[in-house]
Amino acid sequence: MIDRRTFGKVTGAGAAGAAAASLIGLSRPSVASALSSGPSAEKAATAPTPGTGGGSFPALKQVKAGELTIGYAEAGPAHGPAVILLHGWPYDIHSYVDVAPLLAAQGYRVIVPYLRGHGTTSFLSPSTFRNAQQSVIALDIIALMDALRIEKAVFGGFDWGSRTADIIAALWPKRCKALVSVTGYLITNRDKNKLPLPPAAEWAWWYQYYFATDRGSWASRNTGTTSRSSSGTTSPRRGPSTTPPSTAPPRPSTTRTTSAS
Repeated sequence: MIDRRTFGKVTGAGAAGAAAASLIGLSRPSVASALSSGPSAEKAATAPTPGTGGGSFPALKQVKAGELTIGYAEAGPAHGPAVILLHGWPYDIHSYVDVAPLLAAQGYRVIVPYLRGHGTTSFLSPSTFRNAQQSVIALDIIALMDALRIEKAVFGGFDWGSRTADIIAALWPKRCKALVSVTGYLITNRDKNKLPLPPAAEWAWWYQYYFATDRGSWASRNTGTTSRSSSGTTSPRRGPSTTPPSTAPPRPSTTRTTSAS
C-alpha cells in the first residue's frame, strides 16, 4: 500500500505538472474494500500513459451529480480504492495527467473531476443560481461521490482543490479516508479576508484587479495590458469585457502635483 508521505509527493508533483516516478515499484494495494461504480457512470476505466508527453486523458466521462453534470477523467480498476484529485484555478484536470496513471498502476481507482465553472462540468438547468461559495464546491464533490457510489476516498488537491478537500474533511469526515492538501487556502475565513494585508503582501495580489473589478476587466480586454509584471509574474489570460467600451470607466487623472524648488 502506498504510504501517506509518498502519496503527498505524487500529488504535489501533479500540481507542478511533473511526473511522479516515486510510485514505480511499490506494491499493489488490496482492493477488498473497494466500492463499485454507479449505474449512472461508465464502468470501463481508461488510463493515460505516463511520460508520453501527450498531456491529455484518453477519454472523459460525464455524470449527473446534484445540480451539475460533472465531467471527469478516470483511471485504474473500477473496483480499486478511490482517489479523488482536485485541481485549482485557473488550472484544470490536466494538472494530474502524469499522476493518474502512476496511482492507477498501483491499483487505485483515480477520479479527476472538473470543478464547477471548468471544462465540461456544467449546470443541469440554466435557471440554477451560479454559486461559487467554497462549501458548495465541496458539496459538488460529495454529490459526485454519491453518483459514482464511492463511500470514502483519499483526497489530493491544490489551490481551490485543496480548499475543497479540506472542507470535505471538516464537514464530511466519514467520506474522507485521507487528505493531501498542497499549497492550499485551507478553509477561507471570509470575515478576515475583508481586512487588508500589509502593503508588501497586498502587492503580490495585483492581478486580482483584473479579475475582480469591472474596471480591471475592461482594461485587460481593451488596452493591451502587459502580460508580465515587473517581477516576471504572468498576468491572467484575457477574457470577455464586462464593461462595454461606450461606458468604459475614465482613465485616471494625469494631473501631477509638484513642490516648489
